[in-house]
Amino acid sequence: MKNRQSIQSKFTALENHFLNTFFSGIYITAKEFIEIGAKVGIKLGMNSRELLIKELLNKSDENGTIHQCVELLNTLIQGRIYKYSSLGINYPGATEMLSKLAQKATATKSLLARESQRNPYE
Repeated sequence: MKNRQSIQSKFTALENHFLNTFFSGIYITAKEFIEIGAKVGIKLGMNSRELLIKELLNKSDENGTIHQCVELLNTLIQGRIYKYSSLGINYPGATEMLSKLAQKATATKSLLARESQRNPYE
């Protein structure tokens, strides 16, 4: 049995939310996490999405760029919401499913804002 070392993160709920497309309504690729990291000055190596999101959120929190990171993630999410709306117009048969994804993505933006504003003294 492997003894796997796990780092406890204050962003665990948010990390899990991003990793589950059913709840988040979006899929963010490893490449997108790496690009966001680069924009906030964090060099992320190619790794699993789970480790990338954990490293991105925790390192950006440590170096004070969490708000910039959240802003970039929100921009990415908003782009996906826009795509869902456009696809819904072009493909009326998929409108119901796409609107549900857009609602979940909007809720993800709210969760992201809420989790990034948490009291550091908790």
